[in-house]
Amino acid sequence: MWNDLVRRWMKLAFWWVPGNQEPQAPSQTRTPPPQATPQPPESARPSRAPESSGTPKSASSGGDLTGIKGIGPAMQTRLTELGITTKADLAAAEPATLTKQLKAGRAVVSESKVRAWIEAAAGY
Repeated sequence: MWNDLVRRWMKLAFWWVPGNQEPQAPSQTRTPPPQATPQPPESARPSRAPESSGTPKSASSGGDLTGIKGIGPAMQTRLTELGITTKADLAAAEPATLTKQLKAGRAVVSESKVRAWIEAAAGY
């Protein structure tokens, strides 16, 4: 494995050197082809109803926290793991407690930033 890694790195590093035309030998370890995941029947799949308004359903129901400045997809995932899935949940959170929970998950965030998120969520 390491031999293949180093060989490929060297080929990338010295692509400009002429005369390095060694034939490609098949590697000793082959990975099996990926198996197709079975799809559930059409009757078991959830149906999506067309949305009537121009705003996405998650944004209208308060589920999209990325609309708040400073919350991106990664932070939204962390907040969801803590049980905060809507803007109402975020508005009801205690800033100090939420900051400690996020820092326990190794998030780099200050209490003033969390307080600003809570105030922005309360404004929606």
